[in-house]
Amino acid sequence: MALARPLRFDNNGWLIGVHRVPGPSWKTSGSRPRTTGGVSHSMEGWKAGGLAVLMGSRNVSWQGSIYQNGEMDQHYSIQTYCWHAKGGNSWLFGFEYEGLTGIPLTRAQLLLGDELYDAYQDYALRSRFPGWEFWRSHTRTGAGKNLWEHNEVPSSATACPSERMRPLWPLIISPRVPSPIPPPDNGEEDTLSSAEFQLLSKRIDGTNNLLGMVGKLANENSKFTKSQQAQINFLIVALTGHHNNGELHTGSGTPEDVTKELEEINESIEEIEARMDAAALALAGAT
Repeated sequence: MALARPLRFDNNGWLIGVHRVPGPSWKTSGSRPRTTGGVSHSMEGWKAGGLAVLMGSRNVSWQGSIYQNGEMDQHYSIQTYCWHAKGGNSWLFGFEYEGLTGIPLTRAQLLLGDELYDAYQDYALRSRFPGWEFWRSHTRTGAGKNLWEHNEVPSSATACPSERMRPLWPLIISPRVPSPIPPPDNGEEDTLSSAEFQLLSKRIDGTNNLLGMVGKLANENSKFTKSQQAQINFLIVALTGHHNNGELHTGSGTPEDVTKELEEINESIEEIEARMDAAALALAGAT
């Protein structure tokens, strides 16, 4: 299933387009009575081991897993009362980030983590469940704190996430940033010139509502490797700039306008494919 971008929850608390690997039903306490935040955990292991723990006999469960290669699994609805943070289970959801202490989150994980919290903010404001008012902004401090690390949760004696989340918080909290400086034009045929970069940026700018469709097109194109798909997704988001926190991407043009913009974005994707080597250099470390 293609990973729709940017991330968005449906009305039942499931991420649209995200692969579902349901956890055992007995590892929950029904639905949480309230939600005032989320916890980002370090998996302290890899995908296979994490899923083995989730499906095994240990009394632990969490909403979803974010892997180093930019893939995600969701195990329970965002409103399920999972067992991941002891004293905070009744008011915090939890996601695990693949990797170990000392291994930084990948760019793909950082990007997904940022989108995850924006998606939850949107869901909370739409749902207006108890505690929704705390999601008008992303914050690490004060009475409305909603971005938590496991070691900050009451009654949680743990070193998790071992400082792995430090780069994630500024990304989530930061306002929209301008498009990156275009790469230099070094005269090589397979390098995006500044003019071409600006043209792509102009074509894509203002089409946040179409980002999910763009990502779907890229992810479903069998000519792309997973690495190339990740680079395309990251480049599209980078060209557009960090999307507005809490802004609903509903679109405002006529069907003809949307069709025209989508055609232009398809042309942009073809341009990106033809110059993938240059894009990979600009996105070193994105995969």
